[in-house]
Amino acid sequence: MEEQITMSRIRVKELEKNKKLFMKMSESGVDASIDGNIVTLSSDSAYALMLAKNVVVAFNRGFEYSQAILLLKDDYDISVMGLRDFSSSKKRQEQLKGRVIGSRGMIKQRLMKETGCYIKVYGKNVSILGPVENIPLAESAIEMILNGAKHDNVFSMINRKKAEGQKWK
Repeated sequence: MEEQITMSRIRVKELEKNKKLFMKMSESGVDASIDGNIVTLSSDSAYALMLAKNVVVAFNRGFEYSQAILLLKDDYDISVMGLRDFSSSKKRQEQLKGRVIGSRGMIKQRLMKETGCYIKVYGKNVSILGPVENIPLAESAIEMILNGAKHDNVFSMINRKKAEGQKWK
């Protein structure tokens, strides 16, 4: 089986420098090659191919090697939320990115701490990488922010859900 992923040229250059990532994928039975800005993954195992694809997608979305490689574990996943789903205006999308990041990155840092997920705002997307059971909480929080909720209300919701100890969303 084979999978092709188109990446940004900047991230391809960083990926080419990162030989550890290719070694990790090779250990899991996936061969990777780069031609221009297209990464081709091939494997006999559909499951290993899916995990490797998630790693490459995460790396392309701005996550560091140490974060992206977590996706080779069964209990980690990635979720990508497009800002175009919340506004078609480029100016408004920039404002939405600012709301998620916050002043000096404080909102994003607090979201990451409270949800246990890594969050990247890169291009026209907000990406969440973390334990499978934590991603729905992070998605709900970011969706609330993108829909205009006050930050205090978002963190109150996170704390309430964590206190309830139940699955979210």
